[in-house]
Amino acid sequence: MELRVLGNLTEEGLEVVERQGRFFVRYDAGSHQTAWREDQISNDELVLLKQGGAAEATAIIGLQRRIRVAGEDPNIQNWSPPDA
Repeated sequence: MELRVLGNLTEEGLEVVERQGRFFVRYDAGSHQTAWREDQISNDELVLLKQGGAAEATAIIGLQRRIRVAGEDPNIQNWSPPDA
């Protein structure tokens, strides 16, 4: 079971869910087309996302850097919303 703890994907384009004590951010990472992602985030990144604005952007940029360093393309879809 998961619990939404931040945002609303439909209205805000970003949400964070908690599942088994871990946090996951869902967002559109595509630049020219839709590319939905769900990626695990740290508690510190959750705090930044809750602040919104520039702090939110900092969290997403840091997350995408971490994904790239792990050898994955952060702009490739890895998740689909249930209604897609």
